[in-house]
Amino acid sequence: MIVTGSLVYAQQMRAVFLDRDGTIIVDPPDERVDKAEKIKLFPDSIEALRKLATLDYAVILVTNQAGISEGLINEEEFWKLHTIVLEKLAPSGITILKTYICACPHGHDNCGCRKPKPTMLLQASKELNIDLEDSWMVGDRQSDILAGVNAGTKTILVKTANVPVESKEATYTASNLLDAVQYISTH
Repeated sequence: MIVTGSLVYAQQMRAVFLDRDGTIIVDPPDERVDKAEKIKLFPDSIEALRKLATLDYAVILVTNQAGISEGLINEEEFWKLHTIVLEKLAPSGITILKTYICACPHGHDNCGCRKPKPTMLLQASKELNIDLEDSWMVGDRQSDILAGVNAGTKTILVKTANVPVESKEATYTASNLLDAVQYISTH
């Protein structure tokens, strides 16, 4: 199940799809953001998003939320925590056009909306009229990269995951989100 609103945009736009946990905010050691105290931005997140805000891209968050299927938090608690994340991002001046989450109660196996499946990106493309070929998926895991590849976007792997990740499929590998945004701004 993908949770979204119901906006429709007439003009096709390009987007930067961002994973949230491990890309914008630090993934806690247990990899579950289930308490407000666990929400910490990477040192470069505000600067990166400030720069991204000056580029001609819609910014959309796409995030798997295994903590919901594991019963650590429910969907309402996720949105409360996500509001705190957005408040922490506010000084960057970025507008997050929309956030898509995989909030499936059944977990990881055979989930149709969970990255690496491209469902969240394809849903955003349909609802928001996004040109996927001229868009980017940025994340810290191979599943983020494969979601972008499967949706037809360019991809950037940021090396900020708790566990080192490599990806031959990534268009570019960046040291962090700021490096990723600098690459997007020149390509």
